Amino acid sequence: MNRLRILLCAVVLMGSPLAAQQLTDVPGAADPEGLPRIEGAAIIGYDQSGFDSFDLPIGPVSYGGAEQLRSVEGPRTRIIYAVPGDRSPLEVIRNYQAELDDQGFEAVYACAKRDCGPVSAMVRHFYPLDGRLENMGRITRNAFSSPRDDQQYLSARNPETGRVVSVYVAFETFDLHPETEGKVLVLLDVIEAAPLQRRMETVTAEQMAGALGTEGRVSLYGILFEYDSDRLTSASDPTLAEIAALTQGNPALTLFVVGHTDMTGGFDYNMDLSRRRAAAVVAALTGRFGVAVGRLQPAGVGPLSPVADNATDDGRALNRRVELVRR
Repeated sequence: MNRLRILLCAVVLMGSPLAAQQLTDVPGAADPEGLPRIEGAAIIGYDQSGFDSFDLPIGPVSYGGAEQLRSVEGPRTRIIYAVPGDRSPLEVIRNYQAELDDQGFEAVYACAKRDCGPVSAMVRHFYPLDGRLENMGRITRNAFSSPRDDQQYLSARNPETGRVVSVYVAFETFDLHPETEGKVLVLLDVIEAAPLQRRMETVTAEQMAGALGTEGRVSLYGILFEYDSDRLTSASDPTLAEIAALTQGNPALTLFVVGHTDMTGGFDYNMDLSRRRAAAVVAALTGRFGVAVGRLQPAGVGPLSPVADNATDDGRALNRRVELVRR
């Protein structure tokens, strides 16, 4: 009799939804430092991509793409959590919102349900077929296959650390995998505000002079700004010093300092940002590096003069630059 009872219990447990749906974290996965998970959640997808670019929607997303985007760059961690089905997407996003508020984050954009756009368009934006974490196996490949319309989204940035967090939450109905069916899925992206590791030599004053003499302009990628800002970073100083040396070695030389952006975000926004960044470069050169005010004139052309395809991360990185143009 005791043996029969044990066998019956085993059959019941094996057939129960709880046993079939029990999940554990994938190997090597961990929560982002300082950002806990929802109670009971398991990590079913995990990836750290190093320095990367990520497009935050700052408006509704349609099948043609987001109305407005803001691109952020830095080391990126991507995690997919499966949350027990008794938690609603609203409860999950409110918990993340409260945690981020407590840590001093400021909202970049938030939306809910149909205000975000069609759920399949949101999934396509955040989790396209060519961007899925296929190294994590069958469950992750099919994540967000058939979510309900009660989606929730939140992105936020910490103004002190520059850390950016993006949280997309939806209830999964796809029945291919019992591990995720009937659970809330969380797609979490964390972008750290670490500076790009410089892998190119600083363009020297002599190289600048040569390019200006043959082409009338020179593109500079060593002038760097804080996220969504016209504030120069200290990593820009070597290039600024070379520009100052260029002007000292060529007393008659006068220059346009031209700011360029990619096409992420609105046209007016990028035009204004490029002008402010060009003005910041001129202010630094005249204020800290001793270049005469009359020798430099700032200008911004936003996304109007690309040198590469704005549809790719590499292309956008090439388009974000400062140029010196001979006057």
